Amino acid sequence: MVRRWLTLVVLLGMPAAVAACAAEKAKGESKAPDEGAEDAAVTTPPNPNLRALVVDTGRCNASGGRTDQVDLNHDGRGDLVAIYQGQGEQLACKQADLNFDGRLDAYFHFDDKGEIVREQFDLDFDGRIDLGRQYKGKDLDFDEQDLNRDGFVDAWRRYDKGRLLRIETDRDGDGKPDMYTYYLSGRIDRVGYDVNGDGRVDQWDHDAARRARLAENSRTSKRTDEAERKGDQGYVEEPGKKAAEAPADAADAGKADKGKADKGKADKGKADKPVVEPTATKDPKAPAPTPAATPLPSTATPKAAAAPAPIKPSKPTTQSPSAPTPVKPKAAGAPK
Repeated sequence: MVRRWLTLVVLLGMPAAVAACAAEKAKGESKAPDEGAEDAAVTTPPNPNLRALVVDTGRCNASGGRTDQVDLNHDGRGDLVAIYQGQGEQLACKQADLNFDGRLDAYFHFDDKGEIVREQFDLDFDGRIDLGRQYKGKDLDFDEQDLNRDGFVDAWRRYDKGRLLRIETDRDGDGKPDMYTYYLSGRIDRVGYDVNGDGRVDQWDHDAARRARLAENSRTSKRTDEAERKGDQGYVEEPGKKAAEAPADAADAGKADKGKADKGKADKGKADKPVVEPTATKDPKAPAPTPAATPLPSTATPKAAAAPAPIKPSKPTTQSPSAPTPVKPKAAGAPK
């Protein structure tokens, strides 16, 4: 009886052991990310002029050559995949899973010389390509963008040797650009609109450059204000530069103070010298004039002007002005 139970336990445990071994074996091998998720996410375009942003499988096809995979986060899936094609196993494509969700997000295409010719990115990790870039030689030629995230191209950026020239935007979703933004020296110069849909600019907005500059200045001022509130300075002195320049600045300041002191002494010496009045004619026989001494300013406090003395009233006479004056009697025999 016991022997039967042991046999039953062994038979029931064998499938579980086999499954565990298979899981461990699968875990040790790195699997490639899902390559068909991007193609399945793109729907049929409602307009024949619309072009879907999909992965270019001409070179980025893992089944067409040798692949090298690198598992960065050790989850059993390759996060960086390099694809080699041809007899010489030339590098044709590099793929990357940027957010480690098991789905590829970036594709880099290379030509036979090993130079990059195209880039494709899924920026929002929704399974659709949002940005495609084309290169001519080593310089960027143009971009394809999906601004409204519907899977179709609605904006094109044109470059000249890597320098942005203009942006063409499809605003009505018909697959054709109807707004053209021209750049000059990296700034908006003018904006044109195709109103009737013939592919030509019908209206120009030359004031767009001024509005763009105002908007840029406003954003710059807001960033500056936020940095000041946070205590972050926009410019930081180079380490060691301020300390190295401090002695030189101190020496220059000392020289400047010394020069000012010397100039003050010279001015004082000129003030102490007597002033000699030049004569119109000079007689050689006449003695040399004695220089007049310049009176030094008196340090004594000047006296105040004397106040006028008050006038005293005269004393009144004892006699009344109306009283008669006494007359002396004349002697006898005196002439009358």
